[in-house]
Amino acid sequence: MHNAPPVIYPVGRFVWGVCGVRALTLAGAVGLLCWQVMSGAMGLTVWLAWALWSVSSTLALWLESRESSAAGHLVWHGDGWCWQDEHLQERAVQLKLLLDGGRTLWVSYRLADVSEGPYLWPRFAVVAQTDMPLAWHGFRCAVYSRPLGDDRSSDSAKSLMAI
Repeated sequence: MHNAPPVIYPVGRFVWGVCGVRALTLAGAVGLLCWQVMSGAMGLTVWLAWALWSVSSTLALWLESRESSAAGHLVWHGDGWCWQDEHLQERAVQLKLLLDGGRTLWVSYRLADVSEGPYLWPRFAVVAQTDMPLAWHGFRCAVYSRPLGDDRSSDSAKSLMAI
């Protein structure tokens, strides 16, 4: 059984993430304003609606900036995934495929050696074929590959050899 080749793939911030959250926040404010004008609502109901909008909008913007990936590289060596930052420091990560769109992959990853702190939560990235077209096939193969030392991959290889 063959494994995916080593791959280094650039991952940047999802540029449209902040714009999307801001657009939804603005749409929510416009919708809330239209509701207020058309229904004639006043008093405590309006104040509670705007307070809920403020809290949810602030939380959405904070989570988007916190959960999005910083610029760096996802690196596959064959035995697992690593995150390579701008200083070329590598740290082992656990990568999980969330959505495969053919030319884009939505993935999450979290540091494998951290048990607490801000790095405990997964980071999210949208990886596109247009970032590195020549390495796209290798990257997709690596996403679907199991590490070389994984027992499941060696068991399936043994069962294939027995046939």
